[in-house]
Amino acid sequence: PLAPSPTTHTSTSVAEAAAVPIPPTPSATSTSNPLSPSKPLAVRPRSRSPLQPSTTTKDLSFLLHPSHFRKISQTDISPPFRSTPAAPDTTLPGLLRQGHYYRAATLAVSSLVLDSDLSQKEIFELLYVRLACLTLLNHTSLAGKESLALGDIHSPFYIDDHGECILPWELRVLAVRLQALKSGDARRGVQGYYDLAAYARNRTRGTSDAEVKGMWKDRLRGIGVRVGNALVEMGDLEAGRRHFETLAEATTNSEEKTALSSWVAMLCLRMGDLEGARAWTHGDQEAGEVSTIDAPSPTTGQKHDVLKPLLNMAEGDYETAVTEWRSLLNGPHNVLAKQNLAVCLLYTGHLSQTSQLLEELVNEDHAFYALTFNLATVYELSTDRSRDRKMQLAERVAEGLRRKDAEVEGRRIERSNMNFKL
Repeated sequence: PLAPSPTTHTSTSVAEAAAVPIPPTPSATSTSNPLSPSKPLAVRPRSRSPLQPSTTTKDLSFLLHPSHFRKISQTDISPPFRSTPAAPDTTLPGLLRQGHYYRAATLAVSSLVLDSDLSQKEIFELLYVRLACLTLLNHTSLAGKESLALGDIHSPFYIDDHGECILPWELRVLAVRLQALKSGDARRGVQGYYDLAAYARNRTRGTSDAEVKGMWKDRLRGIGVRVGNALVEMGDLEAGRRHFETLAEATTNSEEKTALSSWVAMLCLRMGDLEGARAWTHGDQEAGEVSTIDAPSPTTGQKHDVLKPLLNMAEGDYETAVTEWRSLLNGPHNVLAKQNLAVCLLYTGHLSQTSQLLEELVNEDHAFYALTFNLATVYELSTDRSRDRKMQLAERVAEGLRRKDAEVEGRRIERSNMNFKL
């Protein structure tokens, strides 16, 4: 039940959807906070798109029928989070910035069903907000069902007179995954991503504008990562590993190469291939001759510093891992280090120290999934009144989120019972 956080200390299973930015709504105000894993649904700053907007208007009334949408159940939301005070800013961009995804999802549907003056652009943006919020609220099955209303997103119906797709790119990327999950055929998602990749390649070749070309290349790289995610999600870890290895070997960007190499190392650990993980951790491929890292950098060193103790944990050498995690407590990965140090201490029989470290993180207003889940497990191991302790933990986290709500945008407010093993 207790497991080290593999990468960062931020969010949960929503990582795939959480990486998709929300297109700004007409009433959105710009924010200085860029998209990041800790702000999975933050509204990104408004920017001028290098592409000309489509002037083709389609009849999208079939997307607005109330029967497409279902009421979101709150039974799986922990009780302390159901009584969260109303957000100061009740506009859709305001709810998203403040992490009120349940209310944002509800408001998006109300706007779709009740507002008869929506433009084509607004309809697609509201649909994206709805589906992304459902995903982040762990209602992926419901999101998949609602995404079926779009039908075949590669259909000629969605192509305008200039040969461009009228669906926003972010909506297409999210719909591919949701529709594949709903159909129960993971291979459909991989095929959908390849279709999007072909579209992006064509747009890259079909323009001489450097800005437009750069945008499509970025999108193509993002699709490459999502293909790997889909392979891992469907359980084909070996294929996912080969895919990420190919991406790592192909890129010439040292930062991208470092990130991709660390992902390959993590997959090797998950597969039990410690030698492979060690090789990619040190930036060497199987032959040990070609370096996957162009040159040492602070980022590279930090990533490898985190992977080293994880390797020792995978080998069962918790004593050495404890020493290595302690050495990282004052570095940029201090929260991750403290979380995993607590796990190591548990496996070496120091339950009280584990509890103390995890409690310190909660008192510092950290509330990521691995932290609350692991602390709930510690309660189960140490007391017969674990349910009371877990409920108190949920109340503390809810209070901390309310206190920080005005200071930190994009902080997820609603938390499910699963986060606290309730």
